[in-house]
Amino acid sequence: MRHSRGFTLLELMIALAVFALMVTLSYSSASMLMDANRNMQGKQAALQQLQRAWVMLERDVHQMVLRKANMGYGEKAPAVQALDDAGALLEFTRGGNPDMGWELRQEGQMRSSLQRVRYVLEKGVLVRQSWNLLDRADSQEAVGLALLEGVKDVGIRFMDEKKAWRDEWPEGKTLLPAALEITLEHDNFGEMKRVLLVHP
Repeated sequence: MRHSRGFTLLELMIALAVFALMVTLSYSSASMLMDANRNMQGKQAALQQLQRAWVMLERDVHQMVLRKANMGYGEKAPAVQALDDAGALLEFTRGGNPDMGWELRQEGQMRSSLQRVRYVLEKGVLVRQSWNLLDRADSQEAVGLALLEGVKDVGIRFMDEKKAWRDEWPEGKTLLPAALEITLEHDNFGEMKRVLLVHP
């Protein structure tokens, strides 16, 4: 009569060791895939943020208009001005105001299609500020929209009517710049430079 032979302790230990090795390898692979996925999602989100910032900048600059802003008490801000205080970079008047205009018109309220916008750099974040009224008191609060994080520096140059580049736009200038050159230094994407045309 034949007796059935079971597993020895050594065989069980070897099987458990092989199983543990396979589980460890599987966990490491899954962890690496999850880390890669998180990293990819972070880069994709940063890229989408960058694209949105460029689109917003291009749209605003393209619709720049030659209209000063009345700040109250007889003070007027130039149509276009480069700023260098407290992180402020650029301020100008644009046409085609997209903010809430249709809602006001539906209610029978008239409003200008002009809008005052300002770009500032606040603690590494590029922020677009806007005011619903072009002519306003200087104390009126702006509506801020964070466009891009991880910004180290922003440089702006202006192309004049002679196609020459200027670091500043003269305050008394009666013409708009032909284009703006924006140089943006970012933590992830390095230095980027784009020329944005102003609509003639």
